[in-house]
Amino acid sequence: MARIAYNALAFLPARAQVKTARLELSPNGLRATGTDAYAIGQDSCLLESYEGPPEGITFHVSRETLAELDTGGRKDKKGFGRIEIRPGDGLIFQSANNDTPVVAQDMRELIDGRLWPLVDDLFTRLDGRPPSMPELVAFDSQLLARFSKVKVAKVKGKSGENLERALDMCIFDAKEPILIRIGPTFKGVIMPIDRDVHRENVEQDDGGLW
Repeated sequence: MARIAYNALAFLPARAQVKTARLELSPNGLRATGTDAYAIGQDSCLLESYEGPPEGITFHVSRETLAELDTGGRKDKKGFGRIEIRPGDGLIFQSANNDTPVVAQDMRELIDGRLWPLVDDLFTRLDGRPPSMPELVAFDSQLLARFSKVKVAKVKGKSGENLERALDMCIFDAKEPILIRIGPTFKGVIMPIDRDVHRENVEQDDGGLW
């Protein structure tokens, strides 16, 4: 839980116009998604048990709540925490070490109702689409740097050494959103820079590009 809360938080900066992340609990597990509309980070984990409607429960939390879930999970690495969603009380996370629980109200009133259907449609459209590598793709380096913060388990190399997981990009077009996977559960999306618009916006003839 701490891992996926941390990974979603990396994609919800304080200055973002989007003020909430999405938590989804279902029989398939717990999934957290954060975005500022320029890059998306989504990660998931399995649940030990689930008691709720088969279609799942969706809850919207602030970045402060994500940080508290990350901290609470990391402080209790060997225990099992319990997440409850109660009408009127909101979300309650109680760790096994009986630390002060994380309590959060649903932030649904702050969301743009168009945002999350667009995020889901984007993942559906990109996932499984055949890649096509253009000759040149430009990125905002700060957006790309968010993916370096993603936490995933290291993988063993053939010689027994610990290796970092690869960041795997599926590029379709120089202007299309790019699908990214890191490890077995994390996936994200990054918008490339429109090269023509960039050239118009900077005070250089070539826009600093090739």
